[in-house]
Amino acid sequence: MISPKIFPFPFRCLLLVPILLLAACEKGNERVFNQVRGVVQELPADDPLRVIIDHEEMPGYMNAMIMPFHVKEAGELEGLTPGAVITFDYHTSGSRSWIEYVTDTGEKGEIKSGDSDAAASPVAPLLKEGDLLPDYQFVDETGAGVKLSDFRGMPVALTFVFSRCPVPEYCPAMMRNFKSVLDRLEKTSGAPKRFHLLTISFDTWNDTPEVMAAWAAGYGHKAGQPWSLLTSDSCCTINQIGANVGLKFGEVKGSYQHNLRTVVLDSEGRIQHIFTDETWKTEELVAELIAADSVNGPDTGT
Repeated sequence: MISPKIFPFPFRCLLLVPILLLAACEKGNERVFNQVRGVVQELPADDPLRVIIDHEEMPGYMNAMIMPFHVKEAGELEGLTPGAVITFDYHTSGSRSWIEYVTDTGEKGEIKSGDSDAAASPVAPLLKEGDLLPDYQFVDETGAGVKLSDFRGMPVALTFVFSRCPVPEYCPAMMRNFKSVLDRLEKTSGAPKRFHLLTISFDTWNDTPEVMAAWAAGYGHKAGQPWSLLTSDSCCTINQIGANVGLKFGEVKGSYQHNLRTVVLDSEGRIQHIFTDETWKTEELVAELIAADSVNGPDTGT
């Protein structure tokens, strides 16, 4: 197999050999993978700028997997249907990524987006705002046992990730956003005196406490902060808490296909609010944490 080459041109990369290689361009902090091949799995009706694709490996960046991509213009996806084999250029720059030059090859491929290792039926009831979240047990980044009830008496925000996720708008965004929330709360008048952020991995095989600690350090996590990185040696724990809040995930082709959930709990462990995607803003989560803290009145520090 011929290794892909990096062409540092200021424009789109050109393949300089008559063989279909997946070439990556770099210009500044932008990286471009040209002519990525994949099969359209789904075109979500509620988001005309998103498409779910079963794509080939992007060497040095992302394994072959099924995942959602964004386009800047809805016209890029015009005429596509599930099963269409396409090629596209994938761009990643800082906290953003997108695809463009989407081309329908005219071929048809397999629709696999429903295939995963996740259980087909819920393993726990779906809860709603006002419901008490069960008291699950995890292990934090230091290897210590942690229960959700350890944080009773303070508002809590929790979200779900896996450390191998390369897409800047998804798991990396959840890490950046939690660090931003932490910083904002320190400077916000009326912020809870006591609160905690919980980042929970659903990749129970890979994300050991050591892996989580090293990964989170790159996003500004430090010992002693009210921010814990949680994992579990029991897939049942992750499956159950995920089902409670509508998190869906499953291993597909060596990686994970998943949606996103960020949940705010009040001081009694009841669900205050659930953010259902990656679009929430720092100020929105801060506001929900303040509201969750006010449920039982302000913290007097006694």
